[in-house]
Amino acid sequence: MGVIGDPITQAKTPAAINPLFAERGADIACVPLHVPASDLHNIWVGLKAMPNLIGFGITLPHKQTAVELCDSLDPVAARVGAVNVVRRERDGSFRGYQFDGKGFVSGLLAKHVVIEGRDVLLVGAGGAAVAIAFALVEAGARSITVSNRTVDKAEALAETVNAGFGRGVAKAGRAEPQAGALVVNATSLGLKETDALPLDAGLLQPGMTLAEVIAQPETTPLLALAAKNGVQVHSGIHMITGQVGLIADHLCELWG
Repeated sequence: MGVIGDPITQAKTPAAINPLFAERGADIACVPLHVPASDLHNIWVGLKAMPNLIGFGITLPHKQTAVELCDSLDPVAARVGAVNVVRRERDGSFRGYQFDGKGFVSGLLAKHVVIEGRDVLLVGAGGAAVAIAFALVEAGARSITVSNRTVDKAEALAETVNAGFGRGVAKAGRAEPQAGALVVNATSLGLKETDALPLDAGLLQPGMTLAEVIAQPETTPLLALAAKNGVQVHSGIHMITGQVGLIADHLCELWG
């Protein structure tokens, strides 16, 4: 199994999932694969030509591009328009799946973070953000406000969520959380120390929760600032641990 991304040094999936394969007695090993965005199409052909590659995880920036490259999509992946796991099916085809949303919610609940009845500020509108938005609404979030540097993408995400649930639960807006909000940084800002903050840390106040999708570093600059403000913080590593069991089971179902 591979994990593809650009960059890839931050990938935590191999370290988290390999012990699970070992526990299941599966002859599967997960390794990181650096796949530059400009070469994704060519490398995809190469991945498909490797008979002993049973699938791969997908991290930024490939989650949405991969939708068009898969031979088929699981209904969840098709609904959110993003893929984070590809499995080689028995016929050799590549089918795209989506575990980000379930993994993110599972990670929150495992750490006793309240979702039900809560207003959410979702910063970012990429593939992970779409999956997380759907999963949070399914888990009982009261509203989702999507903030993104490209406003059109934020509006498109909100429209997709509203269409999926048949009600106006999501909207585009500013990165200004309401009192008691669950704030989710679903951008890649924070991977590097030189990155700008995805929102003004001064707006994060006690009673709020700040959750990251970034797993490396486990404590991003934004998480550190939020903690100093007395905000409940939640590392992106919990999204990884929340979904690796699901992914391991899914791959072992065919190839374990």
